[in-house]
Amino acid sequence: MTESKIDLEQQLVQLRHTYVMRLGQELPLLQQDAMLLYQLSDLAWHAQVQDLSAKLHTLAGSAGTFGLSELGEQARQCEQQLKPWLVSGTAVTAAEQQRLIDDIQQLKLPTAVADYPAVPLTAEATPAERAGVYLLCHEPALTEQISTMLDIFGYSYRHFSNVDDIAQAIANKPPEVLIVDLDMHQTPRQCMRRIADLQARQSSAIPLLLLSHQSDFDSYLNAIRVGAIGYFVKPLNTTELEARLRQQLSRNEREPFRVMLVDDDQLLAEHYALVLRQGGLLVEVLSEPALIFESLKQFHPDVILLDVNMPFCSGPELAQLVRLQQAWLGVPIIYLSSETDGEQQLAALIKAGDDFITKPITDTALLVAVFARAQRARQLADVMTRDSLTGLLQHAHIKERLGLEMLRSVRSLQPVSVVMLDIDHFKKVNDNYGHLIGDQVIANLANLLKQQLRKTDLIGRYGGEEFLLVLHDCSIQRAFTLVEQVRELFAALPFTAAEQRFFCSFSAGICAATLEHADLVIDKADQALYRAKSSGRNCTILAG
Repeated sequence: MTESKIDLEQQLVQLRHTYVMRLGQELPLLQQDAMLLYQLSDLAWHAQVQDLSAKLHTLAGSAGTFGLSELGEQARQCEQQLKPWLVSGTAVTAAEQQRLIDDIQQLKLPTAVADYPAVPLTAEATPAERAGVYLLCHEPALTEQISTMLDIFGYSYRHFSNVDDIAQAIANKPPEVLIVDLDMHQTPRQCMRRIADLQARQSSAIPLLLLSHQSDFDSYLNAIRVGAIGYFVKPLNTTELEARLRQQLSRNEREPFRVMLVDDDQLLAEHYALVLRQGGLLVEVLSEPALIFESLKQFHPDVILLDVNMPFCSGPELAQLVRLQQAWLGVPIIYLSSETDGEQQLAALIKAGDDFITKPITDTALLVAVFARAQRARQLADVMTRDSLTGLLQHAHIKERLGLEMLRSVRSLQPVSVVMLDIDHFKKVNDNYGHLIGDQVIANLANLLKQQLRKTDLIGRYGGEEFLLVLHDCSIQRAFTLVEQVRELFAALPFTAAEQRFFCSFSAGICAATLEHADLVIDKADQALYRAKSSGRNCTILAG
């Protein structure tokens, strides 16, 4: 058992112990409140019924989460008895009232509260260190094409010409990604069987990128069955191969999904937060709904989890408050409640909600539901703000981010450099080789920028073949060195069209972001770019 799993179990056990201790005090008080029904006048009686209903609702949702499912179900049944009484004018007989009181008196903790049940979210053992990329290919021209791409983009890789050699290397140190040319044997199917044998010996499948002349359904299906995450039909488009390779290798570097959890039950909120954090999510717990706007601005959640029944402000009311502001219209809101009535759930969803999770819920189910929502939300946000060809920020969004970076630069006293890039003679590329090849050139430059720049740097596709870079905490001298490095790499990147090999270059202009408007800063960088074009292209110029 790993240290992280032991730590998680210990924390969950402590939370459950605290919860049980709390119930030991609350259940007798709840039973006393039920006995008061005999003594109250009509107005006070209805208020007491509402209070009992709220407490039973909370108990029904929380008890199961802490391993007391039987107690939670008993509380839910008591709550169901109370529901008709909440309707004004409902006649309640003495027998009905006595039955409810008797049932509430039966709400007791088990005589022997067992240790916390096994945690379903088992933290996996730290995987063995893996190598970078393994390439299995014996065709010289294809090997050179892929190796050149891997070298220019800075990947760590090893090349193998036969399956036996790569099998030995994998046994010693598995790679993060394996690229395989399936046409090495007489048929791709033979090579596929060898790869399947290799995968069967692994504790976890190696992500595969497969290359082949075959494009039939069975070939794709067999690829999936041996663990392929990408399948590329020859002639190979190295742009697409590099994009998929980078996507796979950057998965572990993805910024964690951010979840805001609003629940008035502090222990329950801590339990959910602990489970979600163990699953790799960032969680902000908010117990004061009045602080919602301040918290949203500071935390920027991918998903908001709301309890439906909270004092002073219900979940649907809070959801509608969030939707009042344009900035948070796209953030998914999930209601988390012990409410099982379908009509009540639909009523809550209509009021600004996106999903409804019923308490109690297992830790695994909660994590899967929240993770899936957060992942989809971020994907949709990318679709709305990013260019479809390159995955870079669109024109309007990179300008908006530039303005924000300039404001942050003033507060932090850190320099921001702005770079305009433009591919040289790009019209000739389209005219000579076609727009599909032109798109490959643009996508390759975008991929190279993403590979070479820092995670904190912003990259946007400003126009057709024009790019805007916003480099945080970067002087123009440092920006010049960085852009020159990318320019030289791009100039060495070979492109192929109709068996013709050609190269491209770009020109760049750089300026320092100042207190001026973002448009003026961009214009300065653009003027420097114009001078680079006038100076013969394939160079970088600093703004004067």
